[in-house]
Amino acid sequence: GGSELKALMSMKFIALRAPLAKGIRSVAKRALSSEPPKFLMATTESVPGFKVVETFGLVAGSTVRTRNAGQDIFSGVKSVFGGELDSYTSLLAESRQEAAERMQKSAEEFGANAVIAVRIGSANVADHASEILMYGTAVKLEQE
Repeated sequence: GGSELKALMSMKFIALRAPLAKGIRSVAKRALSSEPPKFLMATTESVPGFKVVETFGLVAGSTVRTRNAGQDIFSGVKSVFGGELDSYTSLLAESRQEAAERMQKSAEEFGANAVIAVRIGSANVADHASEILMYGTAVKLEQE
């Protein structure tokens, strides 16, 4: 979705780490500057203002996380009354961040400065354990 794209377009995933307004200001400030980002991730196959000069191939990053038993009990009670499960929201945000950092590290080992066509997936791998997988195509971009 749109919020994932905002998060992926920043090297440090500002939209996941900071309040939304602060993240938008940082991304906007960087977009208005002439300095290109050091590393870029995009869910699209191309990035406006840049051209792909080398393609390295598929890269991925993943993490498997388990839930805290105490959080499960609290979440079970909260689910009866409704509302957001904040502990799970935080856990998933941290998991996406970790998977993205691992994917970036993998791409940088090839000499890439970007990952395009980024996708995120998740799966239950055991009782109370989930994998977050992020993958895309490692490329070298240059400004047009």
